[in-house]
Amino acid sequence: MNLNKYVNELLQAIGKSLDLPGLVLDDNGHCVLLFDDKVVLNMELDLAKELLIIYSYIGEVPFEGRETIFETLLESNLFWKDTQGATIGIDKQTQTVVLAFPIELPLKRKENFEERLALFVEITESWISKLEKMSSKAELIANEDQ
Repeated sequence: MNLNKYVNELLQAIGKSLDLPGLVLDDNGHCVLLFDDKVVLNMELDLAKELLIIYSYIGEVPFEGRETIFETLLESNLFWKDTQGATIGIDKQTQTVVLAFPIELPLKRKENFEERLALFVEITESWISKLEKMSSKAELIANEDQ
């Protein structure tokens, strides 16, 4: 099966519902969608593993209070407790929290693709909000200590 073509068919179906005709992977097997001017949804095709990896950058971890934030992220990530099957990680270079979810290809039911993306966007929005709140709280505590 040609997975590149398969994923492009899935994306074109999503593109129709989002009024984005011609939505396909680029030459590097990557596609980016923006939802609500807040969630940047990346999709990358991993041909070797037969996966479509969807991921979003959630936000930066502030220097102040990072231990507490990391502890909360790790606890939420344990057995996907607060991530609905996605995983939380950190891009060490940028200190940015990333939420990621692999989709095994081909799908058992193509109809589930749009639902999975919608759920991932909801989870991403939730984590953006949680990280912002944790960061604000950490900054307030750091400022009180000064």
